[in-house]
Amino acid sequence: MTTDTVGADTRYRTIVIDPPWMERGGGKSKRGADRHYQLLHTRDMPRVILRAPVWRPADDCILFMWATANHLPGALWLIESLGFRYVTNAVWVKPHAGLGQYFRMRHEHLLLATRGKGTRVRTAAKNIASVIEAPRGRHSQKPLTAFEMVERRSEGPYLEMFARSRRPGWDAWGDEVPEAA
Repeated sequence: MTTDTVGADTRYRTIVIDPPWMERGGGKSKRGADRHYQLLHTRDMPRVILRAPVWRPADDCILFMWATANHLPGALWLIESLGFRYVTNAVWVKPHAGLGQYFRMRHEHLLLATRGKGTRVRTAAKNIASVIEAPRGRHSQKPLTAFEMVERRSEGPYLEMFARSRRPGWDAWGDEVPEAA
């Protein structure tokens, strides 16, 4: 895993996790997440996350976790396993339906959980809607508007785990994070 930390003593007040859920699928055409990156069983995620060199949540911290509908029970379990308490969620609604067995999904959940007192709600953030309407990017890439919402809602320092790119002002940890320049 590649990391870009601001310092070994940094305690993150806001953490975003996009777990590599065990999403297999697409039949013979291999359209599942296993085609794009290494997946983890939900039961193995706490061990991987808690051992990550950047896992240093502040005593008062907000956690945002991405989860597809079929992984909601596992996401809630993972939140609790990491020492957080589920509070609420937002959804990312995409313009076109994707994969699915029972329903073809157009949305993903962004779960919000807290540890301690969470973080102070910024005055300007009191009117943030729970629906993010944005197009899809490359596989599993989350919309810029979701990160902007997180930044409006909560305070840094910021950490993204299982990141696939770098964002200014954020630390990143993940297999696909490019080396720092």
